[in-house]
Amino acid sequence: MMYSQSMKKAVSSAQSCIDMCCSQQNIAVVSAQYISDLSEFLDILDPSGIDFTKKGFFSGMKIKKYWEIFSRYYTSVTTLVQKLKQSRIVTENTLTTLRNEQESYRSKLEEFLSLETEEADSEYLAQKSIALNLNSVLDNTVSEYSVLSERIKNITEITSDVFENAVLIARVNYQINIITDRISLPVGNPDVDSFKRGFEKLSHLCV
Repeated sequence: MMYSQSMKKAVSSAQSCIDMCCSQQNIAVVSAQYISDLSEFLDILDPSGIDFTKKGFFSGMKIKKYWEIFSRYYTSVTTLVQKLKQSRIVTENTLTTLRNEQESYRSKLEEFLSLETEEADSEYLAQKSIALNLNSVLDNTVSEYSVLSERIKNITEITSDVFENAVLIARVNYQINIITDRISLPVGNPDVDSFKRGFEKLSHLCV
């Protein structure tokens, strides 16, 4: 049993696909940087130390100061969310490419492995080892991009919910307008407890 040219081409194609996903500027690296930047903003805007139910002059000043800081970083956070949404689109497209490659590679690999006999020579066995190892790498890459896509989805959805709630809390409870464009104003009932829970969950997701 000799070396398979068909398997060689499949290995080359799969390796090129993996290399594309693992380059220095691949979408996973870019997304990780966006998430890291978002995490820094979340540290600054963490509301866990603010008691929004407290009354009095000093408590009022602390709450007012919090919303001033929140307003300062609001645009930066929403810009990052938009970048992450775009990153997810690229991630999903990359994942589609990977899955197509994975399906094609598995088909070629199964065909290649089905040819093995007791008389398989050293060339075939060496190629088999490379092909199986690459199959594992391809599977892991698909898995990593699937996890990344889901993570970005969760982060962007929760961030949007949390920050819309924050805008409502500031406007309804404290008459502070974080958004001046009335068309973009969220609607609904402000919920401080939900805001804090969502913020905590979001912070954990961005670690």
